[in-house]
Amino acid sequence: MGKPVIVIEHLEEGLSPWLVLEYRHASMLAGRDNLVFTNVPAKYNNILARYGRVFNESIVDLVKKKVIPPGDVVILDPKASRRLEYSDFERARYFVIGGILGDHPPRGRTFEYLTSRLPECESRSIGDKQFSIDGAAYYVLYLYSNGDDKGLNFIDGVDIEIEGGSVHLPYRYPAVEGRPLLAPGLEYYIKYRRLPPEVVEEVYGGRLREK
Repeated sequence: MGKPVIVIEHLEEGLSPWLVLEYRHASMLAGRDNLVFTNVPAKYNNILARYGRVFNESIVDLVKKKVIPPGDVVILDPKASRRLEYSDFERARYFVIGGILGDHPPRGRTFEYLTSRLPECESRSIGDKQFSIDGAAYYVLYLYSNGDDKGLNFIDGVDIEIEGGSVHLPYRYPAVEGRPLLAPGLEYYIKYRRLPPEVVEEVYGGRLREK
């Protein structure tokens, strides 16, 4: 049983700073060699290649062409009737997460764009709440490392203080040492509407002009 490969199917029109931060964090958690981005517009190849392997094709096309065997794939979908279990790692290698910035309430886009188009693949739920992209990756890796999720706690809804108020994130986050697991730099981005300078340098070589 090898370490699972996290597949993020990019499903947003662009590559926003928020997405960059969650994708970057997923790479920190899984390791670059165990993270794959699919359905990526070619103009984002260089950015995302820093954090994982990049395919311009959708995971749907990769499975249909047998580049990835359908039996090796599990789609993480909140609509799935079965919950992800440790035994799933015994047969599957690729665990697919929709690269979607969450809606509240959820619109079922993972089912629409992935599960319904890949009936030959298994789908699994990781609970009845909506996770961040990197939070879903953390859950998969925690389950793989620990055999179950009994020691994993969650925080539902996080408030980020900003000047003049707060921003509420109505999602489920894994709790690590009592704190919600947020992508590094996300609080900074929410507060100041720009990426931290060190992330700009890492991702864009300092060339990004942020508004």
